[in-house]
Amino acid sequence: MNILVVNPTSDMSLNDVIYKAADYAAKLSARNSEDYTHVSVVALEKAPKRIVSALDIIEASAALLEKIRSLKGIYDGFIIAHHTELGVAALSELTKKPVLSSGPAGVYPAPLYGKKIAVLGKTERDIEMQKETLRHYGILNDNMQFISTCTTGEASLDEMKKGIFVAAKKAKEEMNCEVIVLSDAGMSLCADEVTKKFKLPVLEGVTSAVIRIEYMVYQMSAISE
Repeated sequence: MNILVVNPTSDMSLNDVIYKAADYAAKLSARNSEDYTHVSVVALEKAPKRIVSALDIIEASAALLEKIRSLKGIYDGFIIAHHTELGVAALSELTKKPVLSSGPAGVYPAPLYGKKIAVLGKTERDIEMQKETLRHYGILNDNMQFISTCTTGEASLDEMKKGIFVAAKKAKEEMNCEVIVLSDAGMSLCADEVTKKFKLPVLEGVTSAVIRIEYMVYQMSAISE
């Protein structure tokens, strides 16, 4: 199985972080070496570096469709590594294959781990966009607490990590949350560290999306036989 994970920005520095999380998830779910899912990551040269406005979403979605149009026959499924819906429906129509956004994929299974859920976003604007996406999918509920980890979207990895730890501590000690979701794709490699430090289950979208889309591909294959 070949899955393409799309970094829907022009920030190439995110590719390695996204790939490590996606490849780790594929290895976790592999029953044996023959069933191993091969993942690739691609950024969008014509997209904005960050997606913070309605115009950014439109430009990134257009760049996404343009990029995937020539690749749709190579891959069995597609993941958009972002906390917004960002063209999932259009890409699904274009490719006729399973497509997921990592944002809702990370939050969707959270109620299975605990009732009180902390969703950690990068900035307040990112959180508002995440809420819109979860509302779109019917996932948003009153048991979710949203916490920003950075004052700016340009925060370094070290700054983001510090912000995540501060937010996770608040979620556990002040809000009594039982599960933490890291909603930004750039946060994905922090999941294990947060789990060990705060002794709470931590979900993140890239891993959840890879595991879920594998099952979707298997189902689509069975339907088409």
